[in-house]
Amino acid sequence: MKNKLWSILIIIIWVSIFVVPFLIYYVNHYLPKGTYYPTGEIICKYGDRGPCKEEYKEYVRDLNIPDWAKFFKTNGLILWYGLFLVGAIMSGKKDKDTV
Repeated sequence: MKNKLWSILIIIIWVSIFVVPFLIYYVNHYLPKGTYYPTGEIICKYGDRGPCKEEYKEYVRDLNIPDWAKFFKTNGLILWYGLFLVGAIMSGKKDKDTV
């Protein structure tokens, strides 16, 4: 039973890994965009050398979109990287347990 539950959880994570990029794309291209505000950080293209510019972030608090869309606008890539890491670790652990 534990192996079956583990396998189902791994499948759910890997399906989520393939669905999240489409949600990020949809939210960023088809839903309304907020205004951009300067963060005060200076970002250089090649570390300390190269062209530098001020960083801007999108203000999503007052947008008339669902909360899940606001989450994907601000934290979608972090979620995607985290899912990928967890999926890889869990898949590796399952393979190790079955050997």
